[in-house]
Amino acid sequence: MPSRREALLTAGPLLSSTLAGCLDTFRTSGSLQEVQVELHNGNGEPHTFHLALELESEIMEWESYSVDTETAKSVVMTPPEDSSPVALHGAVDDFAADVEFLGVDNIDEDYCLHTSFYYRLDDGDRTQLAQSADIRC
Repeated sequence: MPSRREALLTAGPLLSSTLAGCLDTFRTSGSLQEVQVELHNGNGEPHTFHLALELESEIMEWESYSVDTETAKSVVMTPPEDSSPVALHGAVDDFAADVEFLGVDNIDEDYCLHTSFYYRLDDGDRTQLAQSADIRC
């Protein structure tokens, strides 16, 4: 399976020229230690959240986590050493989203990434996968 970078490079000259300055975004001298995800179920029923961490070299296996009614659950995803993060993919029921990890190219020390995945937020239909700017472990 081609890497995300290879797929972008084969998308054509227009896409390549548009992203020319962005392709090195994921290079870093620091190392990703873990991705911490807070799963929030604001619904009146338990739900199963599905997550997959995409690295520059691979997409890790999808993991499923059951979250009880109106509660939150913390999940830690640990990538292989010296991995460059690309995105976190998440799904619950008929909602699916991605968070792309940008701006980690200048980190000179080991780091962690934090995300939150909200299901049925604010008594409505708002479901979202959001990234925090915090990189502390």
